[in-house]
This record gives sequence, C-alpha cells and structure tokens, in this order.
Amino acid sequence: MSEKELSGIIKDFLNGHRKAVLSTVGDDEHPTTSLMLYAIDDDLNVYFGTRKTFGKYSVIKRHPYVSLTVVEEKLDPLKAIEIRGKVEFIPEDKTAEMLGFFESKNPSKYYVKGAPDFVMFKVTPSFVRFLDASSGELVLEHMPVGAKN
Repeated sequence: MSEKELSGIIKDFLNGHRKAVLSTVGDDEHPTTSLMLYAIDDDLNVYFGTRKTFGKYSVIKRHPYVSLTVVEEKLDPLKAIEIRGKVEFIPEDKTAEMLGFFESKNPSKYYVKGAPDFVMFKVTPSFVRFLDASSGELVLEHMPVGAKN
C-alpha cells in the first residue's frame, strides 16, 4: 500500500470516530489512561481539551509525550490506530479559534469547554500505526511522519 493510500485510510478512520484513549506516564512512572474526545487536521495533528484541575493536565505539562489509541467500536473487523507524539498547549488567545475547529469536526455534547480552567492541546505525531484485521489476517502498517522522538 502506498503512503498516500495509507494516509487517506488513516484520516478517514480517525475522522469517522470521536473518542480516543489518551495514555500518559506520570512522575511515578506509572501509565494512566483517559477517554478523550478529539479532532484531527489534514496533517494528522490531534486536538483535544481538558481542565487544569484534571490530573492529565499536570502530567502533560511535565511529560509532554503521549500516545492516543482509537479503536473501531465493533467486534469485527478489528481496526485500531495508535498515534504517539509531543503535546503543545494551545495559547489562550488561540483557544476559541481551535475550539471552533474542534467542534466543527467533533460536535459532541459531552465536553468540558465551558469550564473556566478549560485548555486545549495539539499533539504532533511522531509515530502512527494502523492495525487492520478486515482481511481476516492481522495487518500492521506504519506511516512515516515528520517529527521523530
């Protein structure tokens, strides 16, 4: 499969879903996961938000490398995408613009956007892996991306 074909499949899959599991590692070196709503742009950058009072905020601030996993929400065929990358905070003066973009892609009503301590993040991917078992066999595809960790 060509890189262009794989990129299109990955974008279609991610745009067809709204929830990801975010994995972080804290100061105690223990992993933690959180269910997150997300949106992607054409470069596979992932956007999400949280509140400063939530634990993931302080963890991300100290340890800005994360992994997100999106899984097809049906038993068969098994499909999943993992994205690893570095998190950047969206500056406060850009949050409204980013939130508008986010909501245009993910209009979920379950969101913390109205909280006074709401912040948004951008994850720039350094690794993307697509797992697909729709052919009856498990296929893993890796997509080259810009930044490297």
